[in-house]
Amino acid sequence: MNKRMVWILAAALLVAFVLPLGCGKDVVPAPSGLTEAEKAKLAAEKERRLKEQRLREARLKEQQARDAEAKLRDIFVNQDIHFEYDRYDLTPEAKQILNEKAAYMQEHPQLDVIVEGHCDERGSNAYNMALGEKRAKAAAAYLEAMGIAPDRLETVSYGEERPLVMGQTEEDYAANRRAHFVIK
Repeated sequence: MNKRMVWILAAALLVAFVLPLGCGKDVVPAPSGLTEAEKAKLAAEKERRLKEQRLREARLKEQQARDAEAKLRDIFVNQDIHFEYDRYDLTPEAKQILNEKAAYMQEHPQLDVIVEGHCDERGSNAYNMALGEKRAKAAAAYLEAMGIAPDRLETVSYGEERPLVMGQTEEDYAANRRAHFVIK
């Protein structure tokens, strides 16, 4: 190899390795692509969405609570107690239902109730009116014994005048021998 080739080769190596080191630029981080204003706008949008989600969740919980309360109220109104033929004493099942009604009324102190006494169609009108009154009063007395103030309870007898079920089978008669609860 001649001297000239060595110098060319040396010059090429110098250019290839040394020159880039001398011309280096300051390292600049890659741009994020967002200005501070854009970052603030995104953060505000994220916060707005989070607030909306919380509001939706709160509304859902409120609706669920209202639905649960409406269901309990429906059960209160639609769950009657029943009596044996020609009787007004409370059965164990009737007492259990009245315990639940008393608990509901204690949770809702603004609630006033009318206890309706009903009978099946057997017996005279006068007899059934009196028996219906005894049934309503027996249910109201039990609720009072469970801590419900008497001024929150009213009783009325409908005797046989408002049957729940029309018919003359024993099942029909049993369905009509009841106390029904109406929220004022």
